[in-house]
Amino acid sequence: MYMFLPFLLALITGISILLNKRGASYLLWALLLVVTLLSFMHHVTDPLTLSF
Repeated sequence: MYMFLPFLLALITGISILLNKRGASYLLWALLLVVTLLSFMHHVTDPLTLSF
């Protein structure tokens, strides 16, 4: 779906850490965690249609 989003959030989080934006870093890290977990839940709950 939007697989670039976690990577973009990680980049922005890293930049905010380098710029010593403590509050923004925590907020972005939490948002990154939520996006990653939602993406994981989305992909884990889909059944695999494997045929061997």
